[in-house]
Amino acid sequence: MNKQKYRVKGYTHLDNKKSIEKVKNNIQNPRWIAKHGFYPFIHFKIKFHKYNRKLKKPKEKIRKIFYASHIDSFIYKYYGDKLNNHYNSVVEELGINDVAIAYRNNLSGKSNINFAKEVIDFIKAQQNAYIFVADFTNFFDTLDHRYLKEKIRYTLKKETLPDDYYNVFKNITRFSYFIKDTIESDLKIKYTESEIKNKYKYFTEEEFRAFKHKNIYKNSKSFGIPQGAGISSVCSNIYLLDFDEKIKKYVDERNGLYRRYCDDLIIVIPHGGDAQLYNFQIHQQFVENVKKQVPNLEIQPEKTGNYFYTNNKIMDLEFNETKLDYLGFSFNGEEVRIREKSLFKYYTRTYRKIRICNRKSKEFARKSYRRELYKNYSHLGKNKKGHGNFLSYVSRAQKIFDEKSSTENLMETQVKNHWKNIEYRLEDPKL
Repeated sequence: MNKQKYRVKGYTHLDNKKSIEKVKNNIQNPRWIAKHGFYPFIHFKIKFHKYNRKLKKPKEKIRKIFYASHIDSFIYKYYGDKLNNHYNSVVEELGINDVAIAYRNNLSGKSNINFAKEVIDFIKAQQNAYIFVADFTNFFDTLDHRYLKEKIRYTLKKETLPDDYYNVFKNITRFSYFIKDTIESDLKIKYTESEIKNKYKYFTEEEFRAFKHKNIYKNSKSFGIPQGAGISSVCSNIYLLDFDEKIKKYVDERNGLYRRYCDDLIIVIPHGGDAQLYNFQIHQQFVENVKKQVPNLEIQPEKTGNYFYTNNKIMDLEFNETKLDYLGFSFNGEEVRIREKSLFKYYTRTYRKIRICNRKSKEFARKSYRRELYKNYSHLGKNKKGHGNFLSYVSRAQKIFDEKSSTENLMETQVKNHWKNIEYRLEDPKL
């Protein structure tokens, strides 16, 4: 157990916060885990709009958030790490270690930048290639419990799940939860705002029992796990073991490349001759046939893409020039850029912060709140401790893509005017 990765979360839940040092012995004791009573998750939804290029209009998306109690989050993470180690051994044996590139604990030092470059470099190395991209529909919400259990047993090389694993599995599949808004409404009746804010946990034992009786929900379906728990991500990889093995074998036989980042997959298959005469449907049909062998696995039609790489261009099925978006980067066959959506999000947040700076500067009749603006949204914060900022990411992407590059990489060019844009929008409080 790497204790540095088990940090105390800042949120309030149904139990008190504890450091990993105080609970590690219990968490590492299979007999204790087998008898542990898991708390319900706390659940809320985030609604947002994402622009759909195919539909040419914004589409509402709902993200379901489930977060575990403090002790349970440690348990899910610990068992997620253990399962990840078993998964790593299995994919090595099956020869598919390079397929799943998300949620792995043996790919340290690599990020989406490295994975995107690998795929784009592979495409560039071909004379002609067919490219298929797809996204599974509501992936975590549809995982079949029986099939998942079978795959976990296979990964552990056990005929039946050990008692500790079974207890964890049972609580990640037949999970219970409270609605966050309902908790907060209940507390507002009994406590003042400041009392609620200073609570170490939401309820006393007596309050918890009374609240639980009326307000608990349970996943009574035979499918679905909560995305976000420390074990959910590795479960998604385990669920697709058979799918990955069959697709990988098929693509390798055709000297191609197959990669999957959680529920996003990309297949690149080189071909000779005229792309307009190429029978790409045969590959689509194979993926469809393999997909049908995995319970509840569905591909989103609107997120499916078919492309050809030819004459240093990315072409759509009508042979119009287009671009391939992959893991945050946009590739047109020659140039690689940060995708427009990421750039738009960066400037939206930057300009929102500038408006706050301008408002506060007028209020105090002096320059205000600019230190945070510069640190989080300008080149002045690129080298700050921790994760840096968006411009740090852009520079890192530029550096990685420029190594033995076969493409023209324009990431830093895209943000070269960021300082000019910031300064132009900042107002002088004295005017």
